[in-house]
Amino acid sequence: MHKTTRIAACAAALLMAATVMADDAKLAKGPVKIYLLSGQSNMTGRGNQGDLKKPAADQKASLVRFIMEPQNVEKYKFLYKDDGKKGLTWTVRDDVFITMGDWPHDGKADHGKHGGLGMNYGGFRNRGFGPELGIGHALGDFHDEPVLLVKASYGASSLGGDLRPPSSGGQVGDKYPLVVKALKEAIEHLPEIVPGYQKETGYEIAGFFWNQGEHDASENFAPEYETNLANLIKDLRKEFNAPGMKAVIAVTGYGGWGNTNAGLKKVQEAQLALPKRPEFKDNVATVETRDFYRSQEKFGGNNQGIHWNGNGESYWLMGEAMGKAMVDLWKK
Repeated sequence: MHKTTRIAACAAALLMAATVMADDAKLAKGPVKIYLLSGQSNMTGRGNQGDLKKPAADQKASLVRFIMEPQNVEKYKFLYKDDGKKGLTWTVRDDVFITMGDWPHDGKADHGKHGGLGMNYGGFRNRGFGPELGIGHALGDFHDEPVLLVKASYGASSLGGDLRPPSSGGQVGDKYPLVVKALKEAIEHLPEIVPGYQKETGYEIAGFFWNQGEHDASENFAPEYETNLANLIKDLRKEFNAPGMKAVIAVTGYGGWGNTNAGLKKVQEAQLALPKRPEFKDNVATVETRDFYRSQEKFGGNNQGIHWNGNGESYWLMGEAMGKAMVDLWKK
């Protein structure tokens, strides 16, 4: 090899090594901030992302339609990029990561997956998206440290039964141990999930997001919802020795302000009451979501009559608000 060529090759190798070290250093600034996301199907997510390569106006109930509205274009440009020949593609963050499903992660949809935060971490065969998208962008913009979202949510689950925490007495819900297991497995596999993760830098169980309520809107479960949710937060803090773990709760808002179901009202009142408890002052927040409901008649949707009609705008606004609420707790 010619001397000049060797020098150029060495320089390129050094530059590449420096770049890798810089990337790892970026991810190793401090402990990985781990956030647990749990609840039922509205946390899992049914949001319609839409197709960036098709006219936005033709895609009712999609995130594409929402972010391409004239008043929103500049605000949400960070959600996508021009990938040359491929055209517009969704952004995948390199400082916020997500994991979902049981290990091992072999790429099959039924085993879940992990990677940089982007689209297709929704609940229907890993398509679409849920609140994790807005949550992750808000947290990634706030934290200097890398962020990991651990998503463990289960459709048609009640807090009074399926997710019942130990402190509530009676039979512990069969889904509660699965939530604990998901977080423990994520911690175990941190080196695989977060590039540049170093054991010396460590991690912090930073927060908990909760989006659930429909299956407790009954005579049996609604009256104890506030107690059960308070116990869930306390039990998870104890389970992971994380007394400082902050929590953000989404009001169960499907149907908007026009949904006057008596059982649902009790659940909503309980969700709004949690931050008012003395032990939860400045470390628990509730996010109002009823303003984010978009009717099927006006905005289109999936015709299911549930899951916010699959409206991508609703799921984005919900997640964005939850993420901002968590940031506000940190600022306090």
